[in-house]
Amino acid sequence: MSQSVMRKIVLPVGIVLVAVVLLLVLKHFRPQPTRHKPPQPRPVVTIYTIESEADKILVRGFGSIKAKRSIEIVPQVSGEVIEKAIDFEPGGYFTAGKILLRIDDTDYLLARERAAADVAQAEYSLALAEEEAQVAQREWQRVGSTNLLTGDEAAAGPTSLVLREPQLKMAQASLTAALAALRQAEVNLARCSITAPFDGRVLNTDIDQGQYLRAGAAIGSIYATDVAEVTISVRDDDLAWIAVAESGCPAGPATTVDVSAEFAGARHHWVGRAVRLGGAVDERSRLVPVVVEIDHPYEMSGNRPPLVEGMFVEVVFSGEPPAAAVVIPRGALRPNNQVWVIDEQGKIRISEVELARAGVDQAVISAGLVPGQRVCTSNLQFVTEGLPVRIEGEPVPAQVDTAATSGVKDGDR
Repeated sequence: MSQSVMRKIVLPVGIVLVAVVLLLVLKHFRPQPTRHKPPQPRPVVTIYTIESEADKILVRGFGSIKAKRSIEIVPQVSGEVIEKAIDFEPGGYFTAGKILLRIDDTDYLLARERAAADVAQAEYSLALAEEEAQVAQREWQRVGSTNLLTGDEAAAGPTSLVLREPQLKMAQASLTAALAALRQAEVNLARCSITAPFDGRVLNTDIDQGQYLRAGAAIGSIYATDVAEVTISVRDDDLAWIAVAESGCPAGPATTVDVSAEFAGARHHWVGRAVRLGGAVDERSRLVPVVVEIDHPYEMSGNRPPLVEGMFVEVVFSGEPPAAAVVIPRGALRPNNQVWVIDEQGKIRISEVELARAGVDQAVISAGLVPGQRVCTSNLQFVTEGLPVRIEGEPVPAQVDTAATSGVKDGDR
């Protein structure tokens, strides 16, 4: 084989072998990259820091304002309306004794005059009957026993008809009936003026001057403005935190409640008191009605408007909590009375607590939590004891270089 052919074969092979050797040397002496263990995922959660012990246990309810006293105006006599008070309109205010309307009393004046004439005639008839009875008595005493009767008849005495006693009783009865008719005429005449029985307000009315009214037909409704009521339905277990005057608790701070409503673009407050329980438990919802009274609810006070019949209000009852009880958001309470507490290392500790009351917004815990602890209010799909979490708003923890401690290299895989 010639020298040129040898160069063409050996030289490329030699170059390839040298490259392989260099590659192996470089691979052997290259710096080994370190492996980093990925950080454990930390779910982001929101927390609530428990403050001082619970101040009051609040029970909220809603209802509509209703006057304690409300009546319908029903005329007791018929006739034409000849006068109507200017305030006898829906929403109008009136005072006790104010005449709301007058009915034409011409017929009733004439009826009273006729009744008075009947009384005078009955009095004359009674006086005449009394005088005739006295005359009959004297006549009997003078001649009855000596000249007109036999011995047996005289011993029996005069009959009531002889002494005109039936005629006297009839005259007395006629006078009694005439006096009753006169009294009825006077009552009907007085009923021609309809007056307000209390200080109040007109709810509705549909009559006007000149209209003919019939006795017994309602013409409107009024209600008293001294006291208003609102009935709140609460759960049976909430009654433990509500003081009601009916249950033996005297009226005072314990039975005082806050009544508020949104009106004219602002929230206004009134002071009420729980006075009694309702007459029966609701058969469907099993809720217990509690009646709250508000004194003088229709009076204006500063910028606060008067309450309006039918206004929807919120009522807040306040009760004394158990000793050392704390309050947490309702969302922080888990099934089986468990709470997720966040410790100083940012890990979840599952704690069982004693529940005093679970409301719509808050839960009152009587044991198992203390002020200063942080509870998780977020909902997580999977939770285990010691699960690390990151509190919302805190910075993301830096990744930790574990090469020095683990000593794991690519060549060890």
